[in-house]
Amino acid sequence: MNEINNPHDAFFKRNFGDIEIAKDFLRNYLPEKVAQAIDLEHIEKENGSYVDEEFQNMQSDLLWKTKINNHEGYIYILFEHKSYKDKKVIFQLLKYILKIWEEKYDKTKHKIPIIIPIVVYHGETIWNIETNLIKLIEGNKDIPEEIKRYIPSYEYEVYDFSPKSKAKIAGEAYTRVVIEVMRTAFEKDEERFYKAFKLFVELTNKMQDKEKADEVFEICLKYLLDTKDDIEIEEMEKIAKEESVERGELIMSIAEKLREEGIEKGKLEGRKEVAVKLLTKRFGKELTEELKEKILKTDEKTIDYIMDNLLEITLDELKEILK
Repeated sequence: MNEINNPHDAFFKRNFGDIEIAKDFLRNYLPEKVAQAIDLEHIEKENGSYVDEEFQNMQSDLLWKTKINNHEGYIYILFEHKSYKDKKVIFQLLKYILKIWEEKYDKTKHKIPIIIPIVVYHGETIWNIETNLIKLIEGNKDIPEEIKRYIPSYEYEVYDFSPKSKAKIAGEAYTRVVIEVMRTAFEKDEERFYKAFKLFVELTNKMQDKEKADEVFEICLKYLLDTKDDIEIEEMEKIAKEESVERGELIMSIAEKLREEGIEKGKLEGRKEVAVKLLTKRFGKELTEELKEKILKTDEKTIDYIMDNLLEITLDELKEILK
């Protein structure tokens, strides 16, 4: 399966996949008694994703293995980067939990592990939808206890970092920077955006590890530039220089780097389009729209191989390398 080239996905996995941020986030955001039941000093990131292919442009996920109440358990974090809230996420999340249980089922003990599900959201509107499955059942308040035992139920934690959310930003400086930047990504109001950007600069300046601060600043700035078309580099440079001349200069340096990367990306996109055009001439209608879409989304290494073998590659070989 091809990796989705999505700045939200990359930003989430790069930061929430950092073990120190993960620990700090869980310690500060989970309900106190839940956090106390988890061995947060010993968490291990699992490989892979459980998100359905049709949602991979809108959702990202991470699975952390740990001990919960002294037994093997998992913390599953689903990152919703749609611009809107999705009322069906409760069903999607349940499907992903079932996938994890199928994978982690202990064939010896015939047991499944505890999974704590978390949704992290930062869309344009506030998250105000139901998080408890049984409450979606029509007439749930009047269901007799004898009937309730037939109804599956679970609840997930949701952390709403949308621009209008009043959720408190907590944790160490690095964690707070990441969450503030996520919250800012969907901010439509120009004045509020630049105010939030000023706070982002202030927080990075407070980080004691200067090298780490520069790295975080660059990652977050690139994310904002990748996801927002309505911001001005010059205004960001001006705000940053009020806090630190060095930060202001770094902004222009990063902007130039992104410009050069954009030129290279343009070359890559052009080669993808050429590949689609020439392969269509070879295979005609057999080159389906799905295959064309996969070619346009594939990585540089794969497109290099396709271009080098345009005249020899078979349709079956093409399908195989695009899996």
